[in-house]
Parts: sequence; structure tokens; C-alpha cells
Amino acid sequence: MVTRSRRAVRLMGVTVALALSALACEKVPLLAPSGSTITLSTATSALGFNGTADIVAQVLEAAGTPPHSGTHITFSTNLGTVEPAEVQTDINGRAVTRFRAGSSSGIATITATSGGASVAAANVIKIAVGSAAVSGIVVSANPGTVSSRGGTATISAKVTDAGGNALGGVPVTFTTDAGNLAANVTNTDANGIATTTLTTNRTAKVTGTAGVSTTSTGSDGKTTTTTPASGTVTVNVNVTQPITITAPTDKPQVGQTASFALTYPTSTTGASPIVRISVNWGDGRIDNISGAPPSISHAYSAPGPYLVVVTGFDSLEDTTTASVSITVTPRSQPTVGISATPSNPSVGQTVTFTIMATATTGNAITSMFVDFGDNQSVSLAGNAATVQHVYTSEGAKQVTATATDTSGASGSGSIVIVVGNTPGPTASFTVTPLTGTISTNFQFDASASTGTGLNYTWNFGDSLSGSGVTTSHTYSTTGTKTITLTVTDNQGRTATATRTVTVS
Repeated sequence: MVTRSRRAVRLMGVTVALALSALACEKVPLLAPSGSTITLSTATSALGFNGTADIVAQVLEAAGTPPHSGTHITFSTNLGTVEPAEVQTDINGRAVTRFRAGSSSGIATITATSGGASVAAANVIKIAVGSAAVSGIVVSANPGTVSSRGGTATISAKVTDAGGNALGGVPVTFTTDAGNLAANVTNTDANGIATTTLTTNRTAKVTGTAGVSTTSTGSDGKTTTTTPASGTVTVNVNVTQPITITAPTDKPQVGQTASFALTYPTSTTGASPIVRISVNWGDGRIDNISGAPPSISHAYSAPGPYLVVVTGFDSLEDTTTASVSITVTPRSQPTVGISATPSNPSVGQTVTFTIMATATTGNAITSMFVDFGDNQSVSLAGNAATVQHVYTSEGAKQVTATATDTSGASGSGSIVIVVGNTPGPTASFTVTPLTGTISTNFQFDASASTGTGLNYTWNFGDSLSGSGVTTSHTYSTTGTKTITLTVTDNQGRTATATRTVTVS
């Protein structure tokens, strides 16, 4: 019984001793055994302000095996912070912490220790922070060309590290050799882009600069110095594509369409193409035309010199101008001649007008209008050759014939006639002899009658008749015979005269 009690007491003592030993291990940090190595790794070598990166420490004992899990690793940095600064390893000997860059530029040197083990100086982690991380900068402008009248362009600078990653919060300094910048220093956004606005009316070169000079020593002991990164962009002032205008070779006539050729020479400076034109024809008319037409046309309504001005507009509403002079001649007209028969008619007499009209080249007479000069007129279709008219009043009459051809051109011809009020005809004749026998040949002479264009008709009083200014007649019966003379003039007016003879 005594022996069993002593064994029980002995076992209880061992158990208590082990418990106390374990409690002591929990209170004292477990450090890497002597001869262990610590290797650090991270996924980045550069960060923007307040950027973060995971830092991994791999601990291996001298035999190449991981130390006991829970081995205590202490991290440190000369710039920014590591959170947490103390981390315990997992069963694979790995301990992970997070580096936070902060708001100061520079090269962060991160290392780790555990007991007598530390990171070799050549293998510490170096992370460039903020401006020190800048490796490249690309500057661009939108738009790249401003109006010749002046304009604004947004200048953007994208800042990246050596891996091409965008760096946020990095100040970029902008300078220009022309115009004005809205801000000379702006910080990059989360996408690594800093912007400012340029206002200029001259070609301007804008430079963006970011980063700081840094010096670092590599594992080979060599010192490397970096300088700030810079980039440039040129904002051009717009030049509009020129215009050349060429007038027609022949002088146009009034009413005739004149065509002007337009050409748009290609510029070696990449001038902005024309998108619309405005044409001032010089006669009060202005046409606005979309695009860049190869020719333009216009018909003038009056003769004279004109200055044609073409103004071209590009997409920025910048302009270029070309002009040419042109002389418009009077319109060719049909030629018209007119004559009258008789040329000096009497009142009530029919007058025949003969019209001779010739159209302009390549055209035909389509209509004729005749003004008779007595408030009477007539319109005739086609190329009428003759027309008649009777005047009811005397005096001078201006007769005008106006011909129109297929081109729309008109020409006129005129004649002046004098309409008289002449007296009517008179009839008078002699008979020789006044008496005679059946065998007597009586002679009749009406030459004493008066009038124009007289026509003579004789009635010898025996149912027989004759004509002519003179005539003769022999009677077949005796008795007193009454001879009647009727004269008719060219207006149709008549007069009569009678005489008697005795036949025995």
C-alpha cells in the first residue's frame, strides 16, 4: 500500500512539472533556433501614397525545415508602417504582415528578425513610395488642336511605377511654353491621372513632371540614382484647309447660269478639312452649302462686275476665304424687224405688218406680241410673219413687235406710221360727141376723176357696161342715153358721175 502511494505521488509530481514547463513556454516568445534564415518576399516594388502590400517572411532552420509553429517574427521599416509588426509563423514557417506606405515619398526598407536570425542586408525588401515610385509619365491633350481663335484643352498625365501600375496621390508639375495653365501642380487620382487645363491661341508644348530623385544600393553594392520622370504633349493651333475658286472662261450673260470650280488643296501641315461653305455672290444673295462641293453655280439678273467670295468652315468653325471677280454681260436678244403696207394708210384702211424675227443662237421664237400704238395689241404664238390692223383715228402710230425665244430672251422692233384722213374719190368724165347716130363711136374719158387707186366702172345706159379710165361705145338703138361712171378708191370708197348723149 505504501509503495503504491509513493508511485502515485511521484507521477503527480511529473505531471505538475510538465504543466509548469508548458506554462512557461506560453509566457516566453518562441524564437527561431540559432542558425535559422529569414527570407522576405512581396508582390510589388512600388506603391502610391497610402498604398499597401503584403510582406511574407519564410523561416527555415539550419536543417532546412520550418521551425515550430508560433515562432515569433518581428518586422520593421524605415518608412511607413507594418501592421502588425509582430507575427507568429504557421506550420510551414511562414509569417505574413502588411506594409502601409503612408504619405511620405521615399524608399521603404523592410526587414525582419527572430531571435538570432535576421534578413541578410542584400535581401531586405525595398519599396518605392509615392513620388519615389514614379517610373513613367505619359502626357496627353484633349483636344490636341484648338481653334485659330484660341481655345482650351484638357491636359492629362498618367503616372505609373516600373511595373506599369497606376500611382495615385502623386503630385504632377505642369509647365507650358505658350498659353496659360489653370493649375501648375495637381495630384493623380486613383487611376494615376492628374489633369489641368491649357488656354492658348498659339501652338503650345506642355510638360508634365512627377517623381523625385532617389539613390539606392543594390545587392551588388552598386548605387543607382533615379531622376523625376517627365513627358510632353503639343497642342496645335488649327489651320483650315484652303480653297481655290476659278471663274468660268467665258463671261456669262444675264440670266445665264455661271459655274465656278472649287478646289481644296491638301495641306502638308494636316489642315482641318472644310465641312461647309458660305457663298456671297456679290448681288445680295448668300448661299450656305454643306460639305465641300467641287463647283457652285449662279445666274445673275443684271449686267455688271461682281465679286464672288467663298468662305469655308471646318469642324472647329475656323474659316478660310477665296474670291474671284466676274463680269456679267447683257443678255443676247432676238432681233426683230417690222414693215407696214401701206406705210401711210388712211383711217379705216387695212394695214398689213410684216414681221421678221430671228432667235438667239440655238433657240427658236416661241411667241410674238404686237402693240399697234393705238391702245390695241395682239399676242401671237410662234414666229408670226404677218398681222393686219385697221386704225380708227389718224395721227402717228408707233407699232412695236416683241419676240420671245425658247431661252426666255426677248427682243423688239418698231416702226412709226402716219394714219391720214384723206378725202374720198371724185368721179368726172367727158363724152365726145354728145350727139350721133347708130354708127357713131362715142368716146368716154374719166381722167378728170380724183382719188387713190381708183377703179372705173361704166354703165352706158343700154344695159351694157365697160371699164377703164377711158373707153368707147356704139349704140344699137336711138334715143337719149344716160351714162353713169362709178369710181372706187383703195379704201373701198366710191363716187359716181352721169352724163347723157343723143342717138338718132
